[in-house]
Amino acid sequence: MRDLFSLIGTPYELGADGSQGKIDCIHLVYAAWDELGIMSPEFDYQWYEASFRYIARAILRWGARIQAPYQDGDLLLLPNKDHAFAVVWQSGILYINRDLGAVSWCPLTAIPRCQAFRCRSFPMSGS
Repeated sequence: MRDLFSLIGTPYELGADGSQGKIDCIHLVYAAWDELGIMSPEFDYQWYEASFRYIARAILRWGARIQAPYQDGDLLLLPNKDHAFAVVWQSGILYINRDLGAVSWCPLTAIPRCQAFRCRSFPMSGS
């Protein structure tokens, strides 16, 4: 497995899947899950313009809401106007830093409270 920190600095572009050297937040999560061996749900292009409620319902079909993210692969919906996706990795999160226009990492303690989910195939202890 490659080090997911290698994704840091990858330029952001809405709709980019990483194949052309750019990535968006949804595909960042999918890339991390792929590296972690986590089965991802079918991709839904509606997520780009969907409401938070629609996105949360879709996530709940394959995952469960958790109180506190801590396990590599936990999914976060960051509280901003775009409902940005992020993923837990190494006691922090990989996310798209809009100010830098690229993938960044920050400690979990640096993120505001947000919605968090875990794939049901993960053990749910400690959630």
